[in-house]
Parts: sequence; C-alpha cells; structure tokens
Amino acid sequence: MTGDIADLAAELKALAQAPAPPMTLDLARARETGRRRRRRRRAWTIGGAGAAALAAGLTAMPLVRPAPEPATAVTLSAGSAPLIAHASFGWLPEPIAGVGYQAGPHGDQILARGRGDSGARIILSLYSGDREPEPGRFADGAEGVAVPARVHGRPAYWLTHDTSDPLNGGDTYLRWQTAGGRWAELHAYYLNVADPQEVLLRVAAGVTVGDRAVPLPLRIGGLPTGFRVQEVQLWRPPLRGTGAWDLQLFLSANGLPVTVSVSPAGGSPQPPQSTCTSATGLDLCVQVDGPVPASLRAIGGPRGLLDRITLLGTDERDWTTQVIG
Repeated sequence: MTGDIADLAAELKALAQAPAPPMTLDLARARETGRRRRRRRRAWTIGGAGAAALAAGLTAMPLVRPAPEPATAVTLSAGSAPLIAHASFGWLPEPIAGVGYQAGPHGDQILARGRGDSGARIILSLYSGDREPEPGRFADGAEGVAVPARVHGRPAYWLTHDTSDPLNGGDTYLRWQTAGGRWAELHAYYLNVADPQEVLLRVAAGVTVGDRAVPLPLRIGGLPTGFRVQEVQLWRPPLRGTGAWDLQLFLSANGLPVTVSVSPAGGSPQPPQSTCTSATGLDLCVQVDGPVPASLRAIGGPRGLLDRITLLGTDERDWTTQVIG
C-alpha cells in the first residue's frame, strides 16, 4: 500500500471515529488527486498495476506511488518498544507542524505534515539495498523521467513526466543515495513554499538512516494474555481536534479489536463506547469494538486495562521507548 494513500485513509478514519485501523482514504486528498488527474493525467501506478478501486463511494483512480515500491521506513516491533523508525528527518520547513508515524497492516509511513486538509505533506521512504531504483511509468503508460540532482554531492534525481517540470506539477518525488548507500525518497505535495526545489533538497540533506525506537506518551504494565499490538498511529498534528499530537494503539485480543487512545486533554473527542480517564494533562481511552475478550474481562475489563497504563505527560522529553512490560 502506498504511503500517500495510507496518509489519506488515516484522516478519513479519524473523522469517522472508527475503532478499527482506518481505511486508507483521505477525501480532501482524493478530491485534489482526482482534479489533478483530470487536468493532467499525471498520477503514478505501482508497477504498472493500473487503477485502484477506492471505497466509500469514490470512483477508481490510479495510485500515486511510483514504481518500484520502496521498503518501509517504520515498522512494528514485538518488543517493549512497539514503533521502530528506520530513518529520521532533520531540518524541515516552517509549514511543517510535526512528524507522525503509522505502522501496521493498513500502511507504514513517516509523514511530516502541516495543519489542515491542505497542509504541506512530506513522506519519507527507503529502498532496500544500494541499487538505484528505476523511475517507473505513469498511469497512461508514459515512461517516467529522471531529472538529475545532487544531495550532499551524492547521486539523486527528481521523478517527473517532463524534464521541463522536475517538480511534477506539485506532486513531487525526490530520490537520492544516502551516506550509507541506501536510496531514500521524499514525496511532497501541498508544499506551499517559495522555492520547493531548494527546500526539498535541504530536507533530503538532513535525513539520517538508522534504527530508532519512537518514544510514546505512555507505559503499559503488561498486556493481558493473547494481546498483541496490531497497528500504531502517532499523528503530529492530530488528524482531528486540536493540539500537538494524537496517539492510537490498535490491539488484537485473540482476534477481537481493542483500541487505546491518548491525546492532550480536551484536544480530541472521546471515541464512542469507550472507557476514559485523564491524568498529567492527557486523556486516555480504551475502546472495545464488540464483545469484551475473555483475557480483558479477567483483569477487570477496559477499566482494568486503564489501571495498567501510566501516562507520561505532555512534555515529549518525558516519553519512553519502553512502552510495554
């Protein structure tokens, strides 16, 4: 699944307040992509796969990730630190309000974004190995064009349909070889800056590659038997409400979904049919969609799980990578 589509979907999920991981759709982004498609027919497919049928009543349209597909830059871990980033942003332009992460079956991405439906987006991805990725093709079959660039003196290129338009009409891709030899990619759109080409080259120059556990604002003193982390979403800024961020841990208890949500107090609406508490300036909710799993009933239901969670406050310097256990 593309990082772009995954971003879009998460926003729809937040609006719908769904208890399960989101469908990968963003209505605002989908409308904009559709308009751009009608104007220029410039969207990319994955490996020439054609068009993807999107749900929620939207008409089918091409996916926008160019081929070949990058390796993920963030993954889940079965250890105490559930979220592992394999690359990190350094410098980011002023329109960016924060860097978020999503890892799980509905998409893996590192996303720097601004506020609002049309806020700036910069998605960071990695490729496996040190082989230069091929440009791929457009949805209409036209070959993609690589426009040469340099990042810190290393090989790089812009992906576009036309050498006279390296930024591809604002749906921009920059690939470059990092210091360790791996290739990385930035996919940017809604980037409202004076010189987007210079800005993205500077963003790429500040990216570092290496495994890093992502700190989170809670500590869970042991999950009940049969529980596992299925997906993690840490959005900066939040996809709904106000504040600096919004966190959701999607858990599976022997196949039954349980969601743990954390956000700054009063910043986001409480999920329906949830059990909530507040402490250290944060709101914490546990939501069970359907029957309460037996292992959760054994510890006192949603309230018992809340009692196992310690909130670490709004200051991100106090957050921990040792989240579980």
